[in-house]
Amino acid sequence: MDKELQDYYENLLDLFATQGWKQYIEDISDNKEILEDITTINDEKQFWYRRGQLEAIHRILAYESTIKNSYEDFERDLQDA
Repeated sequence: MDKELQDYYENLLDLFATQGWKQYIEDISDNKEILEDITTINDEKQFWYRRGQLEAIHRILAYESTIKNSYEDFERDLQDA
């Protein structure tokens, strides 16, 4: 495995193991619940803005599993080579 890519994955996996990351994800999840309440949206402009916020939050919440899956795929490809 390329040393730079190995370091990239290891740094992120270390990050995901920290209490700070877990607290951040918890805070983001709480914000997601608030933003999903569409009864507070007054107009179409706010709707589209809120939709963008939720897309960003979903990306953040999926980041850890995306990186872990990518790392597993990469390791599997190395073993198959």
